[in-house]
Amino acid sequence: MEDPRLSPWYQYLDIPQRELVDVSFLLLQKKDLLFELKDFSFLVFPFFKVYEGFLKKVFFDLNLINRETYQGRRFRIGRAFNPDVRNHQRDEDWLYDNVETVFGREIARQLWETWLQCRNRVFHYFASDKQALSLQEAKQKIDMITQSMQLVATHLLSNRIRLAKQAQNRK
Repeated sequence: MEDPRLSPWYQYLDIPQRELVDVSFLLLQKKDLLFELKDFSFLVFPFFKVYEGFLKKVFFDLNLINRETYQGRRFRIGRAFNPDVRNHQRDEDWLYDNVETVFGREIARQLWETWLQCRNRVFHYFASDKQALSLQEAKQKIDMITQSMQLVATHLLSNRIRLAKQAQNRK
């Protein structure tokens, strides 16, 4: 994996989020010391915390949520961003369609799948399901998170460049 500090998604993060990413990569480098462990979910936790903050920051920067919502404790991405919420359950916080409009169906769906696979399937306990993540599975979840953030960061950057060129051409 290339140095994350060079990627657009890493640059988009706030300093506390960058520190969480750095901790996860540091832990991954120490994997030889952890070979006896049976569950590597703990490697995904800091990355997922970053992913949640990243999504909230994107939603705020795109004016899909306001400052109070962004800084508050009530907003729940799992509910607001869930494309499977029934029409009668959608409220003023529901924003999946807005995200799909900005990024397109494919990226919006990938962002949601990343949420499902890297949060719900890692953080929740299901009695009938294996709970432990192998080191390889943890790395796959981290890769999924970074790929999703990279897609969004690249999209936002290309739109900024396009808008700047349009503004330059108007002058």
